[in-house]
Amino acid sequence: MNKPLGKKCPCGGGKYAKCCERFHLGKSLPRTPEELMRSRYSAYARGLAYYVAASWHPSTLPPGFSLDDNPQWLQLQLIATGTHGNRGYVHFKAYFQIDDDIGVMEEQSHFIRENNRWYYLDGEVQE
Repeated sequence: MNKPLGKKCPCGGGKYAKCCERFHLGKSLPRTPEELMRSRYSAYARGLAYYVAASWHPSTLPPGFSLDDNPQWLQLQLIATGTHGNRGYVHFKAYFQIDDDIGVMEEQSHFIRENNRWYYLDGEVQE
């Protein structure tokens, strides 16, 4: 179920209408791996499974993907980003809450650009 839309963007980039909403509505495409990561995080936070799936490279999208077990996402912290040609990465921490427990997921995500469009490829969980 989609979460109510607030004024602030979940990714921390300012107002949702000027940040990730344009990507979620299909008005434009993310130009960098960082923009795609931010928009994917915001989609997770808002329960927008269609966007998460559409921004995932078809070769690595899990069969039957859904957000049925999606926690409440609290904050995104970017650590490092970079691109080299049609490849990119974003190292981040994402804070979440399940019931009364707060956790953190740290990952270095890999991205690929095909036909001028960035896709999430896969990620390495950081311990």
